[in-house]
Order: sequence, then structure tokens, then C-alpha cells
Amino acid sequence: MADKTENASNVMTFDALYTTNQIQKLKVLLPYIEPSMQKHLAIYIKYMELQYTMDYVRKHPFQLCGCDLSSQKKPDLGKLCKELCLYSTPDEIKQLEQLQNMLKTLETVQEMSQTMSAMQEIFPDLAMDSPFENPFSGNDSSADTPGHDETTRTSQGSSMLDMLMNMLTPEQRTMYEMFQNNSKP
Repeated sequence: MADKTENASNVMTFDALYTTNQIQKLKVLLPYIEPSMQKHLAIYIKYMELQYTMDYVRKHPFQLCGCDLSSQKKPDLGKLCKELCLYSTPDEIKQLEQLQNMLKTLETVQEMSQTMSAMQEIFPDLAMDSPFENPFSGNDSSADTPGHDETTRTSQGSSMLDMLMNMLTPEQRTMYEMFQNNSKP
């Protein structure tokens, strides 16, 4: 519950910046107004907020503090998805969760790519042409190296690939295979 309040505070901060106490008082009074007049008051409140926002932006043309993406290394898309879920429909939440899972899978693929690069440094005979190409497929530059036969390379590479693939969830494995298939010409 605290997390939901913390995430909602961004929205409250934005609302507080672009409103006045007078407008907030009208919002408090809205439920106490005759029902036939509530619609008109709601429109008037939104009109006042728009008018105040336009005046505020004209008077303060500088960037909002804390809204500069360039000051951060990179935005946390997972956190953004969680914050958007607070204001989303169930179908939108499912889509955001799918996006979060895809982001996690991409991170895993990136980590695997880095791991494979490190493995290439440790075992230089296992050359990789592409980060998504199977580095253990036997199509490497060690074919010309004396003392390395096809059977040895294939069995070593296969066991290492099996070990890495067993670390993945089924969804991550499917995503990896999809990237691997898409990267081939």
C-alpha cells in the first residue's frame, strides 16, 4: 500500500503544481453541490486548471525540476510500467505486465550476450560472429586450428549452451530462440 501511495505522489505533485488552493477548494465542495450543478462545476474546475496551467507555463518557461530524462542514466521502464498500472484498465495492466516480462527477457538476453562474450575471452577458440548467433554451433574459426576436431568443439559447445539454456525460464528461452532466428540472414 505504501508503494501505491509513493507512486501516486508523482501525480499529486503534478496536480499540486498546476492548481491553486481556490481550485482545490472547489474540488472539495463538488460532492456537496446539487447533482444537476456538479457537471457544470466539474467543467468549470477543469477550465480553471487549464487557464492556470497556461499562465504558469508562460510565467515559468524553464524545465520542471526532476523531469529531465537526460540527467538520469536511463529511465527505469519497469518502474514506469508499475506506475502506469495504478491508472490502467485490467487489459492495459496485462499489456504492461507483458511489456515488463519482455523487458526482463531482453535484460536476460543482454546478460547472456555478455556472459558469452566473457566465455569467448576465456575460450578464444569459441568465436562468435553475432551476439544472438549460437556461439557453440561449430561454425567457428577454430576449424583451422590444429588439434581441434569438429566432434570435440560440438560436444563442448553443446554442453555449455545446454548449461546456459537451462538457466532460462521457458519464456526467456523462447525469446532467446526468437532473437537467434531473427538475427540470421
